[in-house]
Amino acid sequence: MYMKRNIISGLFFLAVVLIFFSCKDTNTYEKLRKNELEKLDAFIAEHYPDVEPTASGLYFIETLKGYGDTIKAGDKVQIFYSTWTIDSLLIDESSGYSLGQRYEPYEFVVGTGSSITGLEEGVTYMQPGAKANLVINSELAYGQSGSSSVAGFTTLLMEVEIYKVFPAITN
Repeated sequence: MYMKRNIISGLFFLAVVLIFFSCKDTNTYEKLRKNELEKLDAFIAEHYPDVEPTASGLYFIETLKGYGDTIKAGDKVQIFYSTWTIDSLLIDESSGYSLGQRYEPYEFVVGTGSSITGLEEGVTYMQPGAKANLVINSELAYGQSGSSSVAGFTTLLMEVEIYKVFPAITN
């Protein structure tokens, strides 16, 4: 009986500790997300004050109109891109793109989840030959966990150029 009471007391203590730490994590989450959104709002106000976000929160800024059909889910695209954090740290690019050199484009099938959500959505507003800037909040990028090269709660800035489009085959 005594041992059973100790086990119950221990479990109760463990539950209280877990609740305490989960509340701290919620506060940390809220602070980090709030900080990200404040930086995002300031960036948009300074650089793109007239641009409204899409329903998902993506900011799409077309810099060069393309030609032909708009890209859709199922299309295979080849793009050149550069990706920065909102704090101007270059984190990824197709080889040499920011230096004006283009070697191998990045290729993916739109709508398959093989790229971050914000990029997949962004290309669906574009046509072959188009260029655009995408401002992608963390919920459309790497979320609260981040990736090997991007911290959680990081807004990304992408410069994207559509190189080639291979339309989905429909029967």
